[in-house]
Amino acid sequence: MTESFLHYVWQHRRFDFMNALTTGGEQLNVLHPGLHNTDAGPDFFQATVEIGGVRWVGNVEIHVRASDWFRHGHQNDPKYRSVILHVVYVPDADVFIDGATALPVLVLKGLFDENMFNSYDSLVRHPDVLSCRACLEDVGPLTITSQMSAALVGRLLRRSDEFGRTLQQCAYDWDELVYRVIAKAFGCKTNSFAFEYLAQSLPYKILFKHKDSSLQLDALLFGVAGFLDDSDGSDYVDRLVSEYSYLRYKYGLVPIGSSCWNHLRLRPQNFPAIRIAQFSSLMHACGDSVSSVVLGARADALLKWLDVSPADYWRIHYRFGKTAPEHTVSLGVQTVNSIFINTIIPLRFMYARYTGDEDGQEEALSMFERFPFENNKLTRLCSGSLFEKKHAGDSQAILEQLREYCFPKRCLKCSIGERIVRGV
Repeated sequence: MTESFLHYVWQHRRFDFMNALTTGGEQLNVLHPGLHNTDAGPDFFQATVEIGGVRWVGNVEIHVRASDWFRHGHQNDPKYRSVILHVVYVPDADVFIDGATALPVLVLKGLFDENMFNSYDSLVRHPDVLSCRACLEDVGPLTITSQMSAALVGRLLRRSDEFGRTLQQCAYDWDELVYRVIAKAFGCKTNSFAFEYLAQSLPYKILFKHKDSSLQLDALLFGVAGFLDDSDGSDYVDRLVSEYSYLRYKYGLVPIGSSCWNHLRLRPQNFPAIRIAQFSSLMHACGDSVSSVVLGARADALLKWLDVSPADYWRIHYRFGKTAPEHTVSLGVQTVNSIFINTIIPLRFMYARYTGDEDGQEEALSMFERFPFENNKLTRLCSGSLFEKKHAGDSQAILEQLREYCFPKRCLKCSIGERIVRGV
């Protein structure tokens, strides 16, 4: 038996609450199980119960064994003095509040179907990441679709909260938020921190003043990135160094240092200098406001906006001072899709949620259907399952399902897992 399972039994009242008695023989009526607390303190806050006809409002603590109260040191913690009910599986000890008042105890053993725990235990102990894979056909498509829809929305809500914290740091400047988030996306996983640091070190309001000059944008971004210490003798780099030496003094800019950037295990087209050049071109093409483009433009216009064209220098360079065979400098299809799926759509969903625009939230969700299912090492973990794999919305839902439910084995928080446990 586990505490997490007992939490589930109590929270969802999956026990014979009509015949529940305390160990003192008093009838127990659960009017409200309380709010599940995942932080320090009692397990459920603000529960409402009737014990022997007397209504109590307070906190509930749950243990497998009553003696766990003492093993966990609750007798010395003032947060537990407001506990009104001790819910246990094995009543092997008595608990007194302040050493005098006996705490009422409800014993769950014998009040619920033990087969539920056996099913739950089989799920969490299953070696497959997707513990329920063999049971999905029995669960049915409606439950699966409902859970995956919830996972997708949950992913967008989680990203919205992340963006919300960044927006607060940006003093609620939407241009600054979008600028930082898009910059981080250009770094992919390997250089996301460096790109984010670059955007923080070079505020959008400074970059915006030079939006009409692609050369000055390049100079600002490459300079603050720490790539303009020396010239390689080319006219393009000479002009960048000259522009940056003036702009750096004018705005008091401090380079982040080239050591922040990672080149290891990267394909040349993903090198930081190429990505910065592409990002600079994107900022040059955003017109009067980067937020108005990202948050307001139609999907087709956004895709066209992401079709960037950096300076010709980068057609024969991947890094400053080192020539290379001529190559394309536009963003690849996979990169464009990734930026759209993982950054632009969540940003639009967050903005619509922030402004109370329900239609905008639905529109953001529908954008996923424009992009193919993401075939990567994580989504492939669900190959052979009954999860839909039609478009990017399905792959995003799978990624969230794995992250929030399957990897941590939180089967009781998942409607699929709960249905298997309940055997319905």
